[in-house]
Amino acid sequence: MKFMLVFTICSIISGSCEPPVNMDKTFNSWSECVGHGGKLIVDFSINMKEHAEKNKLYISYFCNEKETTKI
Repeated sequence: MKFMLVFTICSIISGSCEPPVNMDKTFNSWSECVGHGGKLIVDFSINMKEHAEKNKLYISYFCNEKETTKI
């Protein structure tokens, strides 16, 4: 089973979220997917600090199982 990371960027100020985004990369395990989601949040808070502070942005994410077809 493979896993796909899906995340949304939301604003506390507007009370709204952008449409969900699927990462292009698939992960081989649940823990690998969840760990990458955590890293995504840390990277976002560092790289987009000014924008995140100004707009009170946060990321919400989840991992979906992705069916794999063997040929």
